[in-house]
Amino acid sequence: MVLLAVGLMVAAGCSSSSPSSAPSSTSAPSSTSASSSAAATSPGASAASASEIGITATQIHVAFIADVDTPVAPGLFQKSVNAVDAWAALLNAKGGLAGRQVVVDFCDGKLDQNATTNCVIQACQNDFAIISQADVLTDTSDIDGCKDEAGQAAGIPNLAAIAFPPLTCDKDTYTIDGQATYCATAADNPQTYTVNIGDFRYYESHFSGLHGIWVYNGDVPTVKVLSVPEFQAGSNLGIGKDGDGFYSSSGEAPQSAMTPLTQVMKESGSTFGYDGSTLGNNVLLRREAQLQGVSSVKVWACNSVCYDQSYITLGGTAVNGTYTPLPNLPFLSEYQDNPSLDALVTKLGGISDLNNDAVDAYIMALLFQDAVQKAAAGGGTLNRAALFTALGHESAFTAQGIIGPTNVGAHEQSPCIVMAQVVNGTWQRAYPAKPGTFDCSSANITTIKMNLTS
Repeated sequence: MVLLAVGLMVAAGCSSSSPSSAPSSTSAPSSTSASSSAAATSPGASAASASEIGITATQIHVAFIADVDTPVAPGLFQKSVNAVDAWAALLNAKGGLAGRQVVVDFCDGKLDQNATTNCVIQACQNDFAIISQADVLTDTSDIDGCKDEAGQAAGIPNLAAIAFPPLTCDKDTYTIDGQATYCATAADNPQTYTVNIGDFRYYESHFSGLHGIWVYNGDVPTVKVLSVPEFQAGSNLGIGKDGDGFYSSSGEAPQSAMTPLTQVMKESGSTFGYDGSTLGNNVLLRREAQLQGVSSVKVWACNSVCYDQSYITLGGTAVNGTYTPLPNLPFLSEYQDNPSLDALVTKLGGISDLNNDAVDAYIMALLFQDAVQKAAAGGGTLNRAALFTALGHESAFTAQGIIGPTNVGAHEQSPCIVMAQVVNGTWQRAYPAKPGTFDCSSANITTIKMNLTS
């Protein structure tokens, strides 16, 4: 279960209209764009008036809850902790935030429900807000019931780098992969899902006669809710299903568990193979397919969980050609083109210290930064209520150009993606061709009705 956390937020992908509707390419807004202008200004010119838990005359405290000391994956999100610490150091070197130095209070969720709950309670008592990257953060009562300095149960803002239902539907939680449509219909039969199918549009526009299988992680039940609607939308677009079409596979499955899947592909002459379970699961499927002589596949695909140098190290030549959609810039090859990412990598000591999880956590830290600056600029008292208001107005957040414009405040998905591919042992940008740009076509977003909660 732990290994799936590396990138499930982005899940299977994106897609859109018919192949004849060509995806569009748009430039990523720069750090001086309207949506990120506050983040680009001098952060700590003067101290804003404030009255709230976690804020003193000289400091502003933010909790970072992440799973690090875990029995099954030691050091799981340690790179994320380093990235958030680096963000605070970079910010403080420029004067801090709202005229105060930022203090990151790290609390280890340890992939343990009790430890994670205690971290939330501790953050409520000591911090202005929460940045979270905790796989088992599913109880939202302590987030929503958190009392402010006035003793009112107003909640505490939670900026989640990882969020599965029910956390993704929590009113006080903000992510860059909002599920507003599903959350509004979760009790209905069927539910309505809004999905990004930009990657499936890309495959359909570049390859003909695609049919095959999709694999999602079966260790966490709610992953099905995030994955299957995207798969079905991709199939509706024209990618045929072989066998049962959609298959569940554990992140701990051995290579032998891949044999039935590869047999379906071999017998069907599959031209499409998607495995977004875990990075390791994808590698095992590719190795087994190679062993079984599956040679008909035109498109091997994954989600952003595979966008990591370790994927190539583990898979070698067996994973050459893999495609993946990203909601953020392909940082392995383009971090120097984005000033914010470049500063982060320099502070961390090199690109090898950055991975998808760390980038996700950094994006949430930038969201906190941007929202606090906007709340402080309002002229009123800086408190959690003002921060909630500012977060609700984050309608085109770009994380200083790292992601495409995203309506975080409305809990919506962004239509923006970048396609990356493994080419001769390295991850390279595949589409759009121009560095720093995204495909933000509105056709990348579609809705689909399915019943997946019964």
